[in-house]
Amino acid sequence: MLFYIFNLNIQMKQIFKPTLAASSLIAAAVLTACGGGGGGGVTSPPTVSLAGVVADGYLTGAKVCLDKNENSVCDAGEPSATTGTDGKYSIDGLTAAEAAAYPVVAEVPATATDSDFVGTVGKNFVLTAPKGNTTITPLSSLVHHELQANAALSAASAAANVQTAMGITVDPREDYIAKADSDAHLKAQLLTQSVKNNRDAVGGGTVAERKKLQETLFALAKESVMASPPLKGASAPASVASAPAVGFEDFNTVRAILANKLTTGTASQAVTLNFDVVNGATSVKACDNVTLPGLKLWDQAPLTATPPSLATLLATSAQTTQQIAGQMVDIRFFISNVLLWDAAGNAVPLVMTEDAYQSKNVALMDFGRNTAATGAAVCTAPAHTAITGKVVPGTYTGISYTLGVPVRSADMTTKLNHSANTTAMVTAAAASAPAAVFSNPIPPLDTVAQPGMAWNWQGGRKFTKIEFKTTTPANKLGGTNAVFNVHIGSTGCSGNPVTGVDTACTNPNRLGVKFPAFNTAVDTVKLDLASLYANVDATYEGGGSPGCMSGTTDPECTGIFKSLGLSLTNGQTLTGAAIQTVFGK
Repeated sequence: MLFYIFNLNIQMKQIFKPTLAASSLIAAAVLTACGGGGGGGVTSPPTVSLAGVVADGYLTGAKVCLDKNENSVCDAGEPSATTGTDGKYSIDGLTAAEAAAYPVVAEVPATATDSDFVGTVGKNFVLTAPKGNTTITPLSSLVHHELQANAALSAASAAANVQTAMGITVDPREDYIAKADSDAHLKAQLLTQSVKNNRDAVGGGTVAERKKLQETLFALAKESVMASPPLKGASAPASVASAPAVGFEDFNTVRAILANKLTTGTASQAVTLNFDVVNGATSVKACDNVTLPGLKLWDQAPLTATPPSLATLLATSAQTTQQIAGQMVDIRFFISNVLLWDAAGNAVPLVMTEDAYQSKNVALMDFGRNTAATGAAVCTAPAHTAITGKVVPGTYTGISYTLGVPVRSADMTTKLNHSANTTAMVTAAAASAPAAVFSNPIPPLDTVAQPGMAWNWQGGRKFTKIEFKTTTPANKLGGTNAVFNVHIGSTGCSGNPVTGVDTACTNPNRLGVKFPAFNTAVDTVKLDLASLYANVDATYEGGGSPGCMSGTTDPECTGIFKSLGLSLTNGQTLTGAAIQTVFGK
C-alpha cells in the first residue's frame, strides 16, 4: 500500500478486489479513502473507479453507466463514461457499495465503431452486464437477462446456462476477444446483429418499455443463434453490411412479444376483427370468376431467346390495358399476433378465442378452396372470415398484425411455425427422438384438418395460399401453366425439429401490417387481389415454380413481393415508399 502526502491530508490508494473469480470481471477499481486534517475532520466515504471493456468487437464511443434503477437505460444522473480505444472505459467517483450493487449498461450509438469492422456500427443497440461484471458483451447481456428472469439463480449458474445454450467454452462473462475464442466471438456478433435489426424494426420503445424490450430482443437473438449456430471455425462477417440478418422478425411480432411482457389486467373486452377478400370493390371467394389488372412482360424474361427492347414493350398499347380473366382456386392465409393500439401509442394483445381456426393467437382465414383434383370445380364456402377474442378494457384507435405464423408464441413458450403439423408426425418424432416431446398439432396449424397449408418440415406453414386459374393457360418456355400460385412461407431454413433442433430461416417472409386509424366496430381489413397481382403478368410464366412460391430468384416473386411490401432478398417487412399495398380497410 502506498501513501501520499498532499495538503497535510493522508490518502490511501489500493486495488479493489472483486468477489467473482472470472478474470474478466471487475478489471480494476481504485479505492481512495480521505481522512481529515490534524483537527479531526469528518472522514469522506471511500471512492472507487470501475474499469472494463465493451465488446462485440471492441466498441469505441459507447456510453457506459451504472444502472442504479436497473431499467437498462442510462438515465440522467447515473455515473457514466464513454469507451475509448479498444472499448475501454472507467467510471470514477463511486462508492464501493455502489460498484458492487448495480448492473452496468452500454448504450451503443449508430456512430460508434467496432474493432471487427471498418466504419460505424450503423444502428443503435444496448448491451448490459450483471452486477459484479465490467466486461459488457452480447454474451454478458444473456447472463444478465437470465438473472433478471430468475432472481434465485446465482451469477455462476446463469453463466453456465448461457454457456450451455450457446455451445461455447469461454465463460460468457469474460472478454472472449482477449481469450481468443473465435467461436464465442462470432456468436456474439450474430446476437448483436439480431438485436440491432429487431430493435430497428420495433423502434426504440418508451423509457418504461426498454428493460422489457431488451429482454425481448435478446430472447429472439438467443433463440435464432441457437437454432442456426455458425460452424466451428467459421469466418466472421467482413463488414456490418455483410453480417447475416439472423433472428430478424417483422416489427409486429417483436411488438407482440413486448406487449405480452408489458400488458397487465384481464382481457375481458370482446373484440371482433372482420376480414374480406376483394377485387377492387367486389368481395371475392374461392370459385368466383374474376378479371384482374396486370402487367404484360414488363418485369419478365420473354419467351424468345432475344428479348424485345423496353421501348418496344412500352410502345405496345396492351401493356397498360391488359386484363386477366380467371377463377380463384384457393384463398387462405394466416393472421397472427393481433395488437390493438390506443391513442397514446400503447399496444395490447388480442387474446384469440380458442377454436378450430384460431389458437395461440394464430388464426387461419379461410375464404374457400377448390377440393376437386380434376374436372369441374367443387369449392368450400368461406369458413373463417373474422377473428374473435378479448383485450384488456380500453379505448383503441388502431390495429396491427402479422401475415404469417411466428416461430414461437408471443410468450415464447410454444413452438408454432415449425411445430408438428399432424398427429402422425408427433408419433414419428417421439419414436425417432424421445427427447423431442411434441404436443398434438395446434388446431389451425393441423394440416390434416386444414389440408394444403404445409410448406415443409423446416420451413413450417404456407403463410398465404392464394391460387388463380387463368382462363387462358399461362405461357411458359416449352409449355403452359394453368394456375398462378401465390404461396408465401419462410425460406432458407435450417434445423430439424424432429430431432429437437430448433429451426431458423434466412428469409422469414412474415409481413407486419399496421393501421394507425382503425375501429374494429365498423372497419374491415380487406385483402385486395387487384393490388396483389398488379405488378405481375399472370398470363406468362418466366421461370421457377408456377407463379410465386417465395423463391428469391423467381421472376414472378419480384412483383408479388413488391405488392406485399416484403423484401425478396431477406424476407423483411419494407417501409416508406415500399410499404405494402395489398391490405387496406
